[in-house]
Parts: sequence; structure tokens; C-alpha cells
Amino acid sequence: MTRPNPAQLERARRLLAHEGAAGSAGEPETTAASRVYDKIHAHTAPLVGSIGVQLLFLRSAKLAKGDFECFAEVSSLEGPTKLRERLQAKDPAVTMESAAMLFATFFALLTTFIGERLTNQVLRSAWSTLEGAAPWETNE
Repeated sequence: MTRPNPAQLERARRLLAHEGAAGSAGEPETTAASRVYDKIHAHTAPLVGSIGVQLLFLRSAKLAKGDFECFAEVSSLEGPTKLRERLQAKDPAVTMESAAMLFATFFALLTTFIGERLTNQVLRSAWSTLEGAAPWETNE
């Protein structure tokens, strides 16, 4: 089983915080988690395909459990839609920590699949305007 390392979890938290701050001004109708999901999907799909991204997210949801444990029994056909709806909903049950664990697990799986360097490039392309210390850089 692929578990995220502390750097991947911190990366996910920082991206959620960044999108939360950006969304409060620009897109208040969407959640930070749904914006992170959309950006990851848009920038990762050219590498692994849309279905590949969806399957990696479903696997991440199953491994991360928490608020996403309900996806453990969902089919691969309906799973991506239900996961996206859950992230889009302003559902207090979807905590930021659960979303961070989902995204960190996704980063861990993606890194296993395409490597750390390429994963970092994908994140840089998705959050190219992010200032300060880059959330994709690890201090390992």
C-alpha cells in the first residue's frame, strides 16, 4: 500500500490553503478541494489520461479512507462522478484534513507511477503562480 510521506501531506495542505484563499475572492461557489481536484485532473490527464486520473483518485480515496471511505465499494464507472460531487459540495463532513489526505495519497500514487520529477513538474504547471516556497518541493 502506498502511503503519503509527510512532505506530500504538507504539499496537499498548502495547495488546499492556497485554493481556499483564492476561492474566497474569485470563485466562492466552489470549494478549495474541488479546485485542487480540477487543477490536478487538468494537468495530469495529458500524462496518464482522464481515466487514469480518475482511477488514481478512486484508489487514493480507498487508501485514504476517512471521509472518503464510502468510495471503497463504488464502481469505477460511478466513482469519479461521486467523488467530484463530494469534493464540490460544501459538505462539512469533508474536512480539509481528509481532503489533504486524499490529495497526498494521490501524489504518492502518482509519484510511484510517473516518478517524483515528473510529478513535481505537473504540480508546478498547475500552480505556476503560487508565490513563496513551492508546495511541490520536498526538503528530503
